[in-house]
Amino acid sequence: MRILEALRPKGLEDIVGQDHLFKGDALFLKLVKSGNFDSLILIGPPGCGKTTAAELVGEYLAIPFFRLHASTSGSSDIKNIIESTKHYGREAIVFIDELHRFNKTQQDLLLKVIDGRHAKLIGASTENPYFNLTQPLRSRSFVFEFNPLGDRALDQLYEKAVSYIKESYGVEEVTADDEGLTKLKRVSLGDGRRFLNMLELSVIKGVFSGRSVTLGLQGIEDYVTGGSYDTDEHYDLLSAMIKSIRGSDPDAALLWGMKLMESGVAPETVFRRLLISASEDIGNAYPDALEFANASYQAFTNVGRPEGDIIFAQAVTYLASCPKSNRSYMALHKVKNYLQAHNPKVPDHLRSGGSGYVYPFDHGSFVKQDYAEETLNFYNPSEQGFEAKFAERLKRLWDGVKKYE
Repeated sequence: MRILEALRPKGLEDIVGQDHLFKGDALFLKLVKSGNFDSLILIGPPGCGKTTAAELVGEYLAIPFFRLHASTSGSSDIKNIIESTKHYGREAIVFIDELHRFNKTQQDLLLKVIDGRHAKLIGASTENPYFNLTQPLRSRSFVFEFNPLGDRALDQLYEKAVSYIKESYGVEEVTADDEGLTKLKRVSLGDGRRFLNMLELSVIKGVFSGRSVTLGLQGIEDYVTGGSYDTDEHYDLLSAMIKSIRGSDPDAALLWGMKLMESGVAPETVFRRLLISASEDIGNAYPDALEFANASYQAFTNVGRPEGDIIFAQAVTYLASCPKSNRSYMALHKVKNYLQAHNPKVPDHLRSGGSGYVYPFDHGSFVKQDYAEETLNFYNPSEQGFEAKFAERLKRLWDGVKKYE
C-alpha cells in the first residue's frame, strides 16, 4: 500500500505510540545515538514499529544494513554476512525479523557475529525472548518492549493519513463516521500497519463529492483482518480449544484450534497452550502426552504451514482423546499455598553431609523414612489412565503413613 511508504517515519522520534523508547531522554534513544550496543532485541506485537525502528537505527548510524527474516533464512545466510562484513572494515547492522524462529545452532552463529565485532545485531520478535532465545544470546542483548498502538497513537496516524489522502487524491476535506472509525481502531488490534491499510482501502471504497471524500469504513475490516476476528476472540478461541481438549471433545478442539490458525494467530502461541494443556489437563494420566505435544511443535516448526496443519490436527485430536487428570497441577497449587504459610527446613539426614539417611536400594528400592519434617500430602493421584498405577503403587508403599484419596 502506498500510504505505508508515504507515512514512514523519517526519524525515531516520529514513531508513534512508543514515547517510552523514542521521546526525551529515553534510554533506547540514548543507546542508539551513542552506538554503544552489541545487540538489541525488540519485542512487541505486529505493526508497532519494530522493523521501522531497526531501519532508522541503521540510517542514523550510517553503516551497512543487512536484513534477514528468520523463517526464510538459514545458517548459510549468517555466514555470508560475516564474510561480507569483513571487507567493510567497520561494523554493520544485521536485522533479523521474527528472531525467535532461529534454532539454537543459528543463534550460536549470531554469537560469532556479535563477539567477533563483525556486526551489531538487532532482532525483532513477537514472542517473549525468555522462551525462545538461548541464554548466551540474551545475556549479550538489551531487550526493549514495544507496545501495541493505543487510541492516541492511532489518532495520530489518522491525522497523518488525512493529510496524505488530501494530497494524493486532490481533496480538501476528508470525513469519516465516528462509529466506523472507532470500530476500525478496535479491529486494528493495535497494529498500525493494518490500520493504515484499512484507511487506504476506505478511500477507494469512499464516496467523492466535489473536493471532499467520505471514507467507506463499513465492512472494510473484512478485506484486511479476515472477518470479525479481534483480540477478545483470540483469547476466547484459545479458551474454547483448551476447554474442548479438557472435555475430551476432539472435534470441537480441532474446530477452535483451526480457527485460531486461520485467523493468523502465531502458531507458537497456540502450541504453547497445547504444551501447557498436556501437563495441566492430562498430566500423569498419560505422561507421554507432553512429549508428544513437544515433538509435534518441533515437527510443525520444521515443516511450516500449510502442511504443518496436518501435524497440528494430529496433536489436537490426540490430546483431546487422552485420559485426563489435573492432580499434578492441583499439587502445584497446594505446595505453593503451603510455602506461603510455612518455611520448611531440610531434615538432617537429607542434607549434604548429614547422617541417618537410609539408601532405598539397600532395601529393594524403597524404605519408609521421613523426607520432610512433617507428613505431607500434596499429590493425590487419580484413577485415570496411567496415573491409576501411580495411585496403586503409592498407596501400597506408604500404607499407614500417608492417606491417598
